[in-house]
Amino acid sequence: METTTIVFAVIIVALVFEYINGFHDTANSIATVVGTKVLTPRQAIMLAACTNLGGAFTGLAVAKTVAGGLVNPDFINQGVLIGALLGAIIWNLLTWWFGLPSSSTHALVGGLAGAVLAVGVMLSSAGKLTDKEGKPQSLIDTCLVWSGTKDKSSKKLVDPSPEVLAALAAQGDEARENGTHRLKIGDKETQVVVFEGRIKQVEETKKVNGEKIGILNKVLIPMFTSPLVGLVGGFLLMSFLYLILRWMRPVWVNRIFGKLQLASSAYMGWSHGMNDATKTMGIITLALVTATAGNLGVPEWMQVAKTPDAYHLSPFANVVSWLPSWLQFGYMPEPVDFKNPGVPSWVVCICACTMAAGTAAGGWKIIKTMGHKMVKLQPVHGFAAETTAATILYVTGSFGMPVSTTHAITTSIMGVGCAKRFSALRLNVVERILWAWVLTIPATAGLSFLFVWLGVKSGIIIMPL
Repeated sequence: METTTIVFAVIIVALVFEYINGFHDTANSIATVVGTKVLTPRQAIMLAACTNLGGAFTGLAVAKTVAGGLVNPDFINQGVLIGALLGAIIWNLLTWWFGLPSSSTHALVGGLAGAVLAVGVMLSSAGKLTDKEGKPQSLIDTCLVWSGTKDKSSKKLVDPSPEVLAALAAQGDEARENGTHRLKIGDKETQVVVFEGRIKQVEETKKVNGEKIGILNKVLIPMFTSPLVGLVGGFLLMSFLYLILRWMRPVWVNRIFGKLQLASSAYMGWSHGMNDATKTMGIITLALVTATAGNLGVPEWMQVAKTPDAYHLSPFANVVSWLPSWLQFGYMPEPVDFKNPGVPSWVVCICACTMAAGTAAGGWKIIKTMGHKMVKLQPVHGFAAETTAATILYVTGSFGMPVSTTHAITTSIMGVGCAKRFSALRLNVVERILWAWVLTIPATAGLSFLFVWLGVKSGIIIMPL
C-alpha cells in the first residue's frame, strides 16, 4: 500500500529533475548572449533566471499535456513516476558532464514511456494485459497515448446576455467570486468568467476531431519539425539581416544588436520557462491526481481532483487581482477547463522557483559548447538565433507541445552559421549533438524501464494494477 511518504518522494525527485533541468538548459537561454560577449556569464544567468521564472507562470498548456496526454494514467502510480524521473535525471547528468546539449523534455517523455511500458510488459507476461473479453491487448496502444484525435474546443469571452446576468445575480454573494461560474439556464449550461467585478460570458465552439493528441503528434513529429524550422528560420532571418545591413559599418551593427540581443535573450528565457518549467508541473499534478484518486490520505491542500475547482485562478491572475483596477487593463483570466486537472498554484510557484534556482547555478560546459564551439557568433547572429528559437517555443508551448528548447536554439544557431558560410559550422561538434538527440528518448526509456522492472521485482514499487 502506497502512503503519503512516497507522494512527497515523487515531489522531491521531480524538483531535483527541475533543478537539474535549470542548470542543464541554462545554455539554451544564455549561450548566444555569452558567446557574443554582450553580457558576462553572471549577468546572463541572472537575466535567464528572472525570465525563466516569469515564463513559468504564464503558460500551462505543456503541463496539461504531460499530466494527461502521453501515457495511460491507469499504469501510473508514485513508484512508477519515480522510476521515470530517475531515468531522465541520470541522462541529463551524463549529457551535462560531457557538455552535450541534449533535450530534458525528451528525456522526461522517454522516461515516462519506458516506465509505463515496464508495467505493461510485466502485466502481459502475467497474462493480465487483456480486454474485458479476456483477449490480449496491444502493448503500445494500451500503455501509451500513441496517436489520435479529440474534439477541439475553442473558447472566447464575449459580453454576457441579460439572461446570463440574471442567472449570475441569482447566486447572491457567490456571484462576485473570481473564477469560472457554471450557470444552468433552462436545459443548457453556460460558463461565465468573473474577475474583479468584470463579467464575460464564455462562447464555446467545438470542432469534432479537431485536435491531434498523443506522443506521435505532440512529441515525435514536433521533435523533427521544430529543429528543421529552427534551421531554416535562422538561415532566412540571418540572410535577411545580411541583406538590409550590408551597407552599415560593423561597429554600428554590433552596437545596435548588442542592445537588441538583451530583448531577444529575455524573450528566449521567457519562452524557455513557459515550455520547460511547466512539464514538471504536469508530473507533480499527475502524482497528486493519482494520490487523490487512490485515497492515499494526502493533506487537503495537496489533493487534486480530475475536475478542477471552478474558482481556480493561475498565480498570474492572482497577482493581477492585487493590482489597482487602472493597472489591470481589463485583464480577464482564461476559463477553467473542467475536463483536465488544474495545476495547483503552489505547484506552479515551487516549480518556477526551482527552475530559476537551477538556472542561476549555470551549466558552463554546455554554454561553452553552444556559445563558442559550434560557430563564432556576433551580436547580430545571437539576436537572429534567439528570436527564431524563442518564437518556435512560444508557438509550440501555446499548443501544449513539449518541444525541445535545446533542439530549437541549437538548430537556430546552425542556421545562422550556415547563412554566414557553411564552413563556419564545426561539423564534429554538430555530429556529437545529433547523436545525443537520437539517443535521448531510447536511452531514458531504457533506464526508466530497468528501474521500474527492478523496483517491482524487488518489492520497492507496487504494481499499479
